[in-house]
Amino acid sequence: MPPPECRCYWGLPSISADDPAFPPLGYWRGYVWGPMALLTYWGLAHPQYEQLDVVTTVRKALCKQMGSLFLSQWRRHGHVCENFSPWKNATECTGMHFYHWGALAGFIGLLEAGYY
Repeated sequence: MPPPECRCYWGLPSISADDPAFPPLGYWRGYVWGPMALLTYWGLAHPQYEQLDVVTTVRKALCKQMGSLFLSQWRRHGHVCENFSPWKNATECTGMHFYHWGALAGFIGLLEAGYY
C-alpha cells in the first residue's frame, strides 16, 4: 500500500482514505470517477457560492486536478478511463480503458473555461 501522502494523490475518491474499505479498493470503493467529479463541480459552481473565494479556489483546483488525471492516462496510453486510481504511482486505468463517462474528469475544465 502506498504511504498516506500518496493514497489520495488524485483526490476525490469515492470513499474517504481513512475508511477501512479503502485499502483493498473495489469498484465503487476508493476509485476516482468522472461522474462524481462533475457532480462535485456543479455543486461548487452553484451561484449561491460565487461570492465565496474559498469555493472558487477549490472549484478551480478540482478542475485542474481532474484535468491532469484525465490527461495522464490519455497522453500515456490514449485511454479514457472508466475510473482512475487515487494513488500517485498508478500508471494505468483501474476500469475499462475506453469508457465515455471517464471523459467527464476532463470536461469540467472545459465548463470552467466557458467552452461549453
